[in-house]
Amino acid sequence: MRRRSFIRGLGLGAIGLMLGGCDFEDPFTTKEEQKQEADAFEFSGTVEYRQIPHSGEKISTLAIGASALHESSAKNIERMIAYAAEHGINLMDTVMSNFGPSEAMAAGIKGRRDKMLTQMHIGVYYPNETYTRTRDMKQVQSGFEQQLKGFGTDYSDIGMIHYVDTAEDFQKVIDNGLLDYAQKLKKDGTIRYIGFSSHSVDISKKFLETGLIDVFMFSLNPAYDFVPENSVLKLAADRKNLYEEAQKRGAVITVMKVYGGGRLLSDSSSPFGKAMTTAQCIQYALDRPAVISCIPGVRNMSDINAALAFYNTSREERDYSAVFAASKQDMEGVCIYCDHCQPCPYGIDIAAVSKYYDLAKSGDALAKDHYFKLNRTARDCARCGECEPRCPFHVNIEDRLQEIENYFGQ
Repeated sequence: MRRRSFIRGLGLGAIGLMLGGCDFEDPFTTKEEQKQEADAFEFSGTVEYRQIPHSGEKISTLAIGASALHESSAKNIERMIAYAAEHGINLMDTVMSNFGPSEAMAAGIKGRRDKMLTQMHIGVYYPNETYTRTRDMKQVQSGFEQQLKGFGTDYSDIGMIHYVDTAEDFQKVIDNGLLDYAQKLKKDGTIRYIGFSSHSVDISKKFLETGLIDVFMFSLNPAYDFVPENSVLKLAADRKNLYEEAQKRGAVITVMKVYGGGRLLSDSSSPFGKAMTTAQCIQYALDRPAVISCIPGVRNMSDINAALAFYNTSREERDYSAVFAASKQDMEGVCIYCDHCQPCPYGIDIAAVSKYYDLAKSGDALAKDHYFKLNRTARDCARCGECEPRCPFHVNIEDRLQEIENYFGQ
């Protein structure tokens, strides 16, 4: 069976494994054949755009995530960015585990800077071209300047205060002048919009309350959004309120982890007991208030075309309603990060530990760093057992935390 028939038989969900940053090797064709098939992709849809309320600027509802671009050659990276821009994708998030592709990305942007908006991160720098999160203001400034120079531009459309998930870190961003620095960059025209990235509802609300936020990058998908209630799944009230509050304030959301690190795309790993397609995952995110764009990671031209394929799908193919008919029994033993296990007597954020573990296993290059930035990790579990009786899905949390501890090599 040739690859095209194989992929068509599996549907968009299979293609999504590549977009999600998962380890997915194609055993059916050579790289040259893959390239030829990617080039043969027929785009019959129309790229959709949404507006930033404060400015009216239009953003494509799908964007490029650069975290895994280092897996491609410089020539292909340049070609991919040019190709995406020519087809109407006009937003690129630039944070990545390895800064090596920056020169090729700069070449891809050159001559079409007005067609590709950048979302660069404030609080990231790359010593020896390796990703590091920082709150040291000298490193923050030199890191942002490093990005501007590396991407061959003197401004970023969005300046994203990078990865703030705890109250302590949020306060540090306020106290050490990082938020002030972002405001200065905007005043100087070095960035056009102030943003932040987070996985935390509470921290996102704190940022919104400053009244300074134009856009934020948030981990959003059904596995994170839904919690059990009376044997059915319902959208968590705190997350629903966050999306509505963002919309009320005119702030927009760019979505990371739209496929849950690929977990949602497989019957065996989906917390709903049924795989979703990439089109269903994307449509789910786009249906949340304030969402303006989804940002899957891409590695090659096939990934770009798999993203563009969303615009070829029908309303029926995007419909995800049947997935949420699942009951609690369908997810027996599966962690969906619902936080019902809290509070932990030892201060472990069990949902975050579990989430970063699943993302790291799926190939997310930044998940391990995020895991070790947590105040408490699986290593701090005392096996007291207080969490397990609270879990509505009867996850063996003690064993899972031991598995996570072993995986990260603590």
